Amino acid sequence: MLDYVRNRQQRLIDLSHFGTRTLVRPAMGLTALLLVSLVSLSTASGESRSGASEGELVRLSEILGAVHHLREVCNANEGQLWRMKMQDLLKHEKPSADLKELMVARFNRAYHQHRQAYSRCTGQARTDAARFLDEGSGLAQRLAARTRG
Repeated sequence: MLDYVRNRQQRLIDLSHFGTRTLVRPAMGLTALLLVSLVSLSTASGESRSGASEGELVRLSEILGAVHHLREVCNANEGQLWRMKMQDLLKHEKPSADLKELMVARFNRAYHQHRQAYSRCTGQARTDAARFLDEGSGLAQRLAARTRG
């Protein structure tokens, strides 16, 4: 177990180095999954979503907000990538006005909470970013699988 923790911590340290494969891989993996889920999650007009998928969309919005700040503060040099992914999610999902308002509010809340908690890149900020990327990736996979099958 200690070896796993040490190996995981070493990988997380590598996340702060811009231009390395380790930095790009988690972000690109989630980005690819988000794109797949955005395409497959698009619902026909008039078709309603289940409460579970609405909750998952809200959680994905929170993750995108948190990752937007954490990757920024840890010098990932991705610019507005995560904000644009949020905009893409809203564009493709076409949520109701209430759901859209909630998703945007949660994105902004998560961004500002992490901005207050992390004014600079720390080991915990890198750990949180990796955790959110993992959770977001799994969430996007589940959402995409649910709409395909």
